[in-house]
Amino acid sequence: MGKEVTFIHTSDIHLGRSFKYLLGSAKDAKDHLNYILFKIADIAISRRVDIIFISGDLFDKSDPDLNTVNKFIEFAEKLKETNIKVIILPGTHDFLSDNSIYKKVDLFKLIPNVYIFRDQDEFFFEDLSLSVYGIPPISNKTSASPITPFKKDDRALYHVIMAHGSVQIEGKSAKDDTPIEIEDIKNSFADYIALGHWHQIQDFSVQNVHCFYSGSPELIDLDQIKSGFIIYGNLKNKTFENIKVGEREFDELIIDLSSIESVDMLLTKVRKNSNANLIRKVILTGQKREELFGLDILELEDVAKSYFYFLKIEDKTYSDYKFDYPEDVSLVDKIYTENLLSQIENCKDESEKLIYKNALEEGIALLRGIRKL
Repeated sequence: MGKEVTFIHTSDIHLGRSFKYLLGSAKDAKDHLNYILFKIADIAISRRVDIIFISGDLFDKSDPDLNTVNKFIEFAEKLKETNIKVIILPGTHDFLSDNSIYKKVDLFKLIPNVYIFRDQDEFFFEDLSLSVYGIPPISNKTSASPITPFKKDDRALYHVIMAHGSVQIEGKSAKDDTPIEIEDIKNSFADYIALGHWHQIQDFSVQNVHCFYSGSPELIDLDQIKSGFIIYGNLKNKTFENIKVGEREFDELIIDLSSIESVDMLLTKVRKNSNANLIRKVILTGQKREELFGLDILELEDVAKSYFYFLKIEDKTYSDYKFDYPEDVSLVDKIYTENLLSQIENCKDESEKLIYKNALEEGIALLRGIRKL
């Protein structure tokens, strides 16, 4: 019946990513991906797997820096000690261009357990009775299917296709984004199709063909809600397990300021369910109450950011400024307010209008003691 062949399937690790959107946390996030890579190695060793499939975008670009490459080499050498094979399919970020790291660096050739799809479309492993198939992308766009061109190798008991592309879903997938048709999955001879490109773990298995996106093993972009996994599989038993390895989370919080009466109340909302691994995007909406006029978003971020891995606050509030003056309003307040309202009303340029609106809020906040200089 053949030996048990076990594996780990991962993809879209994006080693070397700059994480510019994380600002001061960018370097830590880049280094954290190296940590996740070695976490995968530890799991592979502890589970005694035979092989690791990396289905594209191991690196964030075709020519990563040497330190990033060396981290992967350390990872591969650690796996070599327990005879774990690593197969790499280039992706759409680290595609097989003229300046590709996979073409430039001979260091990979010194690691006998690493196999890279470069100038061939199949690796046959006699000791595992396993054939692995893949087409390395030479650009980040193509209309050719990455799972149909292969001829089944009858020497092997097990067959795995690695592909980096988009399963075709109406209204979601582009035809030039390396298309993978559901019908082609159904008709495949593969025991397992190891997909990459989408950063969320998803199951596209059809009948006897097991087909999965592993997703990124750690959060790469904002809005990812099902990343952070790798897949452990057994080809003989046809069993597959999702293993959580990622530590970062993302969420988006929308706060309507029309019901917020103070900065303290707003801070409580912003910090709700916070933790040190959470990347949170807060969107402020609604009409601001006068108590929040002159609110400094950058100051608010600075006060709350220690509760998160990263915090970003966007102000999408509006104001119609049709309010009644307090009984004790000063003449200066009234003149200032009416003058700014007139400027806003006569303003045709939206960016200029925003400047006047902010000036009106700041002025009212100072004149009425809501804010202090």
